[in-house]
Amino acid sequence: MHLATVIFAMTYLLVSWGENSPRKLDRPTAALLGAVLMVTTGSISRTEASAALDFSTLSVLFGMMVLLAVLMQSNLPTWLALKTLNRCNSPNQLLALVVFSSGMASALMLNDTVCLLATPLLLEITAQAEVPAMPFLLALATSANIGSAMTLTGNPQNIIIGHVSGWGWSAFALRMVPIGLFCLALNWLMLGLLYRRQLADAAAHWQQSQPPKIEIQRLLAIKSVCVFCGLTVAFLVGAPLDTAAVTACVVLLVWANRPPRQALEAIDRSLLLFFAGLFIVVAGFVKADRVLLDTWIYHLGTQVNRTSVIQISVATIIGSNLFSNVPFVLIASHWVMRMSNPKFVWLLLALTSTFSGNLTLFGSVANVIVAQGAQKDSPLSFTDFLKAGVPITLVTTVVGVLLLWILFLFKWM
Repeated sequence: MHLATVIFAMTYLLVSWGENSPRKLDRPTAALLGAVLMVTTGSISRTEASAALDFSTLSVLFGMMVLLAVLMQSNLPTWLALKTLNRCNSPNQLLALVVFSSGMASALMLNDTVCLLATPLLLEITAQAEVPAMPFLLALATSANIGSAMTLTGNPQNIIIGHVSGWGWSAFALRMVPIGLFCLALNWLMLGLLYRRQLADAAAHWQQSQPPKIEIQRLLAIKSVCVFCGLTVAFLVGAPLDTAAVTACVVLLVWANRPPRQALEAIDRSLLLFFAGLFIVVAGFVKADRVLLDTWIYHLGTQVNRTSVIQISVATIIGSNLFSNVPFVLIASHWVMRMSNPKFVWLLLALTSTFSGNLTLFGSVANVIVAQGAQKDSPLSFTDFLKAGVPITLVTTVVGVLLLWILFLFKWM
């Protein structure tokens, strides 16, 4: 076994442990450690490490983060969320609203950002209405994950897929949006069934709450919405994701006419560091142990059929929960290219790696954001999440894969 393979395995183990690792290393630090070891041990040269960095993916992430940071400064998302949530007349209406609004918002914005914004708002609404927060927190996390699968900019792993797959933003969305909406409806029905008693008890003393007053910075909100609309049009007409995202980011920073420091400081730099480290770690592994990678590919096969679709789906669910979905997608991208129909497999990988995030509390960063945000007011334990996550993941993944397979049979790829 090559040294690079040992470093690769150690890095992925530390990434899967997160801050529970012996040295309390978080995921970005674990990826940085792996990248440094790859270079300092000679497993990969400095030139090769620089070439391994996918600046297109990093650019999309950076651009989207800045756009969302400026939009948040306007208070428009907070105002819209509070207005919409407070129009609900029953717990079931609130559950449906949380499922579909968070799912569709995640398709346009990063799912992590949606959860970061919505968690405190949802806790406030449920507290005022005197209803249990848990079903709605689960609805937020699971729906944000499901909805983010609908576009190439909905989550980090889809951004990677968008740059290496050949799928355009509009063509990808055209196939994935109907599947995502159907699975969101399934998620709503299943959560309603799993928590029917709590929702029924809550309905007995449901009371309408008055939202706090939020002052919108109207001019900044208008500018932000205009730039977001322009970015969506650019995606639809086939503009490169990285160029469009960074251009939109710069346009808004200039047009906003305010110091950009606050927006730039709000970006998640640790996530960018995490991606950069993983790019180098995976490149070092692929260079050093191509034989092992080829063996994995051989066992999975290269033909797209019912058996291989099941195998890929199961492998993705397991791998995404063991190593996290972003690292798994990075390594899986090297064998997807060898499949007989890679375009279909990219869609399959995007769907299953995203839906698998609903299996456990630590399966997705979005889940952790919701749990951490609710820790003081309504703790969400690993077991609580697992009870809902297992059936939701199994049902939505099976249905989603089946719908994708139907598209494949009708040659709509």
